[in-house]
Amino acid sequence: MTIKSPLQNNRVLIMGLGLHGGGVASARFFALAGARVLVTDLKTKPELASSLKKLAQYKNITYALGKHRKTDFTRADLIIRNPAVPNDSEYLKIARD
Repeated sequence: MTIKSPLQNNRVLIMGLGLHGGGVASARFFALAGARVLVTDLKTKPELASSLKKLAQYKNITYALGKHRKTDFTRADLIIRNPAVPNDSEYLKIARD
């Protein structure tokens, strides 16, 4: 018997991958649930290398690193905000509108 995840094929945006494990755990959870995960972070690929290495096996995770793109926030079904991201971020405001 196969149980379909309610997250299957949903677009989940992880805002702030970070280096302390929370972003990695969130991205892994949603990837395993079958979501289409987009990780966005202002840090660059070299800065996030240790975190990115832990997620390399997941084919349903894509990245926008070194920047945030406004359109990503309007297209997401669910946004997970890293605790280091301020609640009044302009990108979260775009998502709320």
